[in-house]
Amino acid sequence: MSKQTGGLDYLTFFSKDDYARQPVPIGDRRGWFPMILVWFALGTDIVAALIGSVLAQGQTVMMAIIAVVIANVILGVIGGLCCYIGATTGLPTGIITRFAFGENGAKVVTWVIMLVFFAAFGVTVGLFGESLHYLLLEVFGIEIPVAWAGVIGGVLMTITATVGYIAIERLSIVAFPLMLFLMGGLFATVLGTEGKADILTALPRGGITMTLGSAISFVVASWMIIVVICPDIARWAKTRKQAFFSGFFGFLLGNSMMITLAIFLVRITGIEDVIDIFLSIGWGLFAIMILILAQWTTNDNLLYSSGLALSSLIRFLPKYALTLIVGVVGSAIAFFQIHNYFLVYITLMGSLLSPIAAIYLVEYFFLNRHRFMFAFIQDKKVAPVYWTAIISWVCASSVGIMTTPAEEGGLGLFTITTASSIDTFLIAAILHFVLGKFTSLNRPQKEETAHA
Repeated sequence: MSKQTGGLDYLTFFSKDDYARQPVPIGDRRGWFPMILVWFALGTDIVAALIGSVLAQGQTVMMAIIAVVIANVILGVIGGLCCYIGATTGLPTGIITRFAFGENGAKVVTWVIMLVFFAAFGVTVGLFGESLHYLLLEVFGIEIPVAWAGVIGGVLMTITATVGYIAIERLSIVAFPLMLFLMGGLFATVLGTEGKADILTALPRGGITMTLGSAISFVVASWMIIVVICPDIARWAKTRKQAFFSGFFGFLLGNSMMITLAIFLVRITGIEDVIDIFLSIGWGLFAIMILILAQWTTNDNLLYSSGLALSSLIRFLPKYALTLIVGVVGSAIAFFQIHNYFLVYITLMGSLLSPIAAIYLVEYFFLNRHRFMFAFIQDKKVAPVYWTAIISWVCASSVGIMTTPAEEGGLGLFTITTASSIDTFLIAAILHFVLGKFTSLNRPQKEETAHA
């Protein structure tokens, strides 16, 4: 007898290959509570802690928290709308892009998405390996090379991503409450031993070095690449309303918690590395537990989206096999420690991915909502290329490269919002809307219709 998982058993799940190339049936959709836990767990990772540390060193705690809340409201609205489309169609991002970019245009876009998240997996696994190496050495005196620690972590995280959404959901249900409990205990311990009455308004050691606008842009830019793949998770939502609010509060609350905790910890202790804060109060073993759980629940989502994207491009292999291949190769890439280029990678990839989300959002909500049905793909009614989307993407991404500072891998020719991923999102949305409206006025009045 197969093991049941809330109406969907593992044998059926594998036979249908996680619905990687078709809409998730309504009967197999998931409730809002486990879904929001997936979002919370996704936002609780070492990257969020790094973001919090940077903010804590450049602003007062109060201003940093305000920046985090505003940034995550922005991310929550955009991500929630992307989730809405995912629940409406029941399809992953790689297939949704066909409605906006066309059959062949979407292949180019989906290859970019797959490679970006494939590399993101390698980068974050490398960060995990570095932290795990340091913790094991400090706590147990065990020395594992950073490269091999990353490979071990990558293999671990590949397991749940290969199984698919059900395994990710089950891991999040167990891991997030445990992480929340441990992080709450950490905060109480640090506050009890080193609490400061003026913590909210005290200036950082180096004074104010980051404006509110820069801080908001920094947080938004750091998570904008996740926004584009929101449908990969939200396609499992029972209703569009649940999908939107799960995504919205997932960013607003889940993404804010780890960043805010890191801000407080860094400012209270004066220690810039959250891992060192754990060690300073004797929480080495708990630090290892939180690190493993936090990175596991984030990295399996990155790998999961890579596998989904690849499955829409390579259709003669099942999704779980493709995910396994990507995970093994990504773990091997982590061996070469590409995480050392983390900042450059995040900035440039944000410039490439942000416009994709903007374009399919504009296409759905303002231009051709009727096109977003699986019947269009089945009946071959999607055009080979929708050039308005391609032009908007290329132009917006080019501007992003030009506004990215030279030290972060761009050209640094000028600035708009100080965050290239926000620049590209806004430019892509406006340009695609204008081009879409212009072409619709100048083409024959022939509506695309799908067969019922």
